[in-house]
Formats: sequence, C-alpha cells, structure tokens
Amino acid sequence: PSPPPRLSQSQPTSARTESRYPPTSAKFNPTYRAMVMRAVLQALLIFLLQTAAASAPRKLYVAGSGLDMLSQPETVDEILELSGKGDAEVLYLGTATYDSEEARNTQTQGFLERNCTVTPLKVATHSPSVEDMRPLFEKANIVLVSGGNTLFARDRWMTLGIQDLLKEALMNGTVLCGGSAGGIIWFDGGHSDSMEPSSYKNPPGPFLNPTMTPKEMDSWAYIRVPGIGILPGLACPHYDVTGSNGVLRSADFTDLLRRHSGEYAVGIDNWAAVIIDGDQFSVVSRKGKPGSVDENENFTANHTLGHPGVWKLEVNTNTGDLQRTLVPNKGMFNELLRPARFVVQSNMLEVARSQNPDDGIPPSLQAYELPYWVQQKRKRFRFGN
Repeated sequence: PSPPPRLSQSQPTSARTESRYPPTSAKFNPTYRAMVMRAVLQALLIFLLQTAAASAPRKLYVAGSGLDMLSQPETVDEILELSGKGDAEVLYLGTATYDSEEARNTQTQGFLERNCTVTPLKVATHSPSVEDMRPLFEKANIVLVSGGNTLFARDRWMTLGIQDLLKEALMNGTVLCGGSAGGIIWFDGGHSDSMEPSSYKNPPGPFLNPTMTPKEMDSWAYIRVPGIGILPGLACPHYDVTGSNGVLRSADFTDLLRRHSGEYAVGIDNWAAVIIDGDQFSVVSRKGKPGSVDENENFTANHTLGHPGVWKLEVNTNTGDLQRTLVPNKGMFNELLRPARFVVQSNMLEVARSQNPDDGIPPSLQAYELPYWVQQKRKRFRFGN
C-alpha cells in the first residue's frame, strides 16, 4: 500500500500538529483546564511531601529488646537526651501487649522517676477516631511503643490510622522509640515471633488445642511481618537470642533473608540499640551484657562469649550468601539503611492473623482453661519482652 501523504509546509500549522496537541478551543474548556490544574497540584504536593520527609528532624531509638532495655536507667536517659526534654510528655502505645497494665508500668517506670508525664493510648480493643487521638500525638515529646505481638499492633494501627499520626509526629520532632516489637514496627518489616501462641491476645487462639503440651506450644515459626515503613529495610531484634521454639534468631533471620532477598536488614542484639538523629546514627552496647560480637569484632553464635552489637545484613540474590558487617559506633543514616530492591510479603500472614484475630474481645487468661505452665509463659508477653 502507498504511504500516507506527508503534510506539506504550506498546510496550516494546526493541521500538522492536530495529533499532538488539543485544539485551541479545548485549552479554554473548563474541564480540561481543571484536569491540568489538578495534575499540577498533585505533582507539587508530591514534591513538597518528599522535600519535607528529606528534611524531617528524624529521631528514633530502636532497641533490641523491650523489657530488658527499657528497664535500664541509661536507656531512659538516652531517650530523654534525644528528645531534648528533661520532663518530657511520653505517649505510651501498648497495643502489642494488648494494653497490659503490667507492661506499661514496667516500661514507663524510668520515665516517671524522672518527672515525665506518661499518657497511655489504649487501642487494642478500643477504636478512637483520628481526631480524638491527634492532640495526644501533638502534645507528646516521646512516643514509646511496647514489645509484644508486632503483627497485631501493626494491623490495629493501620485500621485506626495511627501510622499517619506517627509519621506526622516524627516530622514535628517527636522521638519514636521502643524495643522488640517496638523496634520492628518502624521498619518496612521485621523478623517476628508473632506466631508464638503465648503472644496471642487470648492464647492459644481459636484453632489450636488449649490442652497442648509445652513441646507442642513451642512448635512455632518466625515470620516476616510488615511495619509502618518509617525506616527502610528489615529489622531483627533479639538477634543473639534463642527463642522459646529453640531456634537462634540470627540463624533463622539468615534463612528469612534468603526468602526475602530484595531487602536489606539490620540485626540488633538484645542488649543493643540504634539511635537515629537526623541523618546520623549511633550504636548503644550495654557494658557487661552478652551479645554476638566476639573479642575480635567477629560474629559469634554463642552470645555468652561476646558483647552486644548491631549487624548490617544483605543476601546476595545470585548466590544466596549472607554478607554480615558489624555496624560502627557512629555513622551516616544512609550508610546503615537502604530502600529495598523489591519486597515479598510472607505467605503466612493470613494464617497468623486468623490465629490471633482482631475480634474486639479483651485479653483474658480465663478465655481458655489453660494449664499453669501456659499462664506463666504468657506473663512474659504481658510484660512486653
């Protein structure tokens, strides 16, 4: 077939450009002008949000444990120093322990002893509106998140819109802190024991046999749970510790990273923490405590032989080999954490959610006729491990 005729230079400009530009009349059409204006405003909003996020006074204290680290006077002093307030307003989120009063008392005692005001926000089975909660976040100098069941807390917050209030608080200079679940929550995701039955709101959940033996109760697996994405990458708290299922977390985290090899990660020992202040970070290592760093600054799986530390972790996507590097005492934030190459969610999330449902039923040890040993085991989670 013959090619279409070419437009000659003698033809009107409008004829030569008709396929590329709207007719002149369309430019003055109110609908078209509104569409263009909306696109411009959306692009401007995205630019402003990205600029604000880049310049936000980012302040976080991420500990490898909740109960252990938060009970230390030094930890309280470090968090208060980060906030710049001696008598800070502390907002406590105990969602991961189902608003346990015992956990709150344990993890906030040090702040009360320093004349801080502690306000609990209970949302495990209550559903306040964003408008009702916002003044609490605006008033707080510090938001403290308990340890416990990470997945339950994260899902509950997403339902209520708390993740947005936390991000607003961060941009206003509020310190976000916590350990264990209260450390994972700030990241894209983390290595979690959220499928441990004794961590459920009403253990052992609707599907497991309440007369399980101790061995059966401890037959659970770690999973990757999502966080709220304030920090990039994956976090593994208690990195040097063996869980009640008899599995060393550092070893299991390596296997998990091979299944989620698109993400970069940090492993934080039980008695360690990372302090993030703007574009810089520092590492806390409690003196005299066990950890995974041996005398030669190498990794040891026997934490009785080492001191606490933090490790930067990455899996080679081609070979599956783990690259583990000890994090220095101080450095730049972008040298510690990097955005994921790609993210794959765990296929066990829905199973975990069904076993520990957000059903509005308050936590109760009497919900099932549990053996005494289960009730004793349960207490560890009610204190926010």
